[in-house]
This record gives sequence, structure tokens and C-alpha cells, in this order.
Amino acid sequence: MEYMKFKITFQVTKPGQMLPLSYQYELSSWIYSLMAIGNSDFTDFLHQKGFASAGKKYKFFSFSQLCFPPKGFSIQGDKMKINAKEISFEISFLMDNASQNLIIGLFEKQQMRLGDRQTQVDLFVKSVELLPEAILEQKTVKLSCSSPMVVSAPVIFGKKLQHRYLSPNDAEFESYFVQNLIQKYVAATEHELIKPSAGADSIPISFKLLSDKAAVKSRLIKLKANCPAETKVKGFLFDFEIDAAPELIKLGYLSGFGHENAMGFGSVKLIS
Repeated sequence: MEYMKFKITFQVTKPGQMLPLSYQYELSSWIYSLMAIGNSDFTDFLHQKGFASAGKKYKFFSFSQLCFPPKGFSIQGDKMKINAKEISFEISFLMDNASQNLIIGLFEKQQMRLGDRQTQVDLFVKSVELLPEAILEQKTVKLSCSSPMVVSAPVIFGKKLQHRYLSPNDAEFESYFVQNLIQKYVAATEHELIKPSAGADSIPISFKLLSDKAAVKSRLIKLKANCPAETKVKGFLFDFEIDAAPELIKLGYLSGFGHENAMGFGSVKLIS
């Protein structure tokens, strides 16, 4: 399993512009468009099929929320005014080592207009930095969400399958969190993204919430905002401890925990 976690720093070309609070879908679309430049067949594969296993599809990458310096933005309704001259985010991939230079080359010196149909901010990629590898060889690790984590339980309303989004305070959360991580591990080994490790899938996995109940923050994110296909996804920000085989912890660390990772959910950082 190769380490692929990058910090992308943007220069804000026009400070004072407004950005929707829900920008994850548009940022994800921009990432896909850059990946298509490097390998359109692979990007089409991720969009249409993904790494499928047992009826589920995985993309095996995730990214954090945008990071701002102090007083770098101010909230105005469902938008934020960008005051900072620079902002950044982190993105991580489960890919082979040969892809490292390709990823750096794709992001370098790119421009983008981030936002929905009504509000955008103009950005220029100032730098792309490969982050130092986190040491994840132990079986108990403390992590913090750098983007909202989405864990859901399927429910039937009438004849329609829907999802009930779970808070880490919910009794069912750990079960679905663990199930999702195991399914990702199975898919990653089936597609030979990682090599199976003896006993990795037999070591018990446990989740422990570290944040106080009041410190758990919910985020309701609009995907494809202001379009007929608009949907809303609910995730949560919190600190947690995971006890599992190191291979599974590293898998979640690089590809994201929970659901909707390629839309910017479930990215994490190590608590020292």
C-alpha cells in the first residue's frame, strides 16, 4: 500500500469573493477533470464502475475540507466570504507509487473557479506538497475528521430505499463504520490495490468516540446545489480512536472512512 497524501495550496486571485458552504461536489468534479487529463480511461472507470465488490463501488480517494488561516473567512447565510489570500486542502489516494509524479504534475499551476451556478471564487494552485508519511504500524490510532464523516443505515420508506445518517453518538454507528471498512478492504484486495495480509481481516475492529457529545459537529452538505438533481448528505466532525489491523487503519487513512469519500467525506488526520 503506497503512501499518497498531498497538500494543495491555492492562491485566492480575488479576495472578497463569496463561496457556497457546500462546495464539495464542485471540488470533486475539478479533481476528476484533472485526473481525466492524465488518464481519461481510468477516470471514466472511476465514474462509471469504480472498484466494485459485492454490489458496492469504491473510488479509494478522499479529500479534506478547505483550510483557512485565522479570520480567513466569514459566514454570511449559506455562503462564506473569502478574506484569505491563500487556502488549502489535503487529498489522499490509494494508488501505486508510480502515480505520485503524475498526481503532482496534474495539480501544479492549475486554475479553477470553485462554486455553484450562483457564487464562485477564483483560485490558482500555488503549490503541491507530498506530505510526510504518517506512522500507522500500531493497532490503536487516534484520528480527527478533516472532512465530515458519513455513515448511514439503509431504510425503506414505502418501496424506496433511503439512508438514515448516523451520528457517532448513535448505538448503530460502530457496526456500520466497521462494516464499511471491511468491505473496502475486501474490494482493495480483490482488485489487487493492496496485498492481503494474513489475519488482517480476522482482527476485531473497534471504534471509540473521543469527542464529547457537545463537541460532535454535524454538517448538512448539498451536492449538485441549485440543480434538479440536488441531494443532501449529512456527515459529522469528531475525534475518534480505532483499534484494528494496521493495514485496515492505513486503508481508511488514505481512502477515507465511511461513505462518499470521493465527494470529500471521511478524510482524517492523525492526532499526535
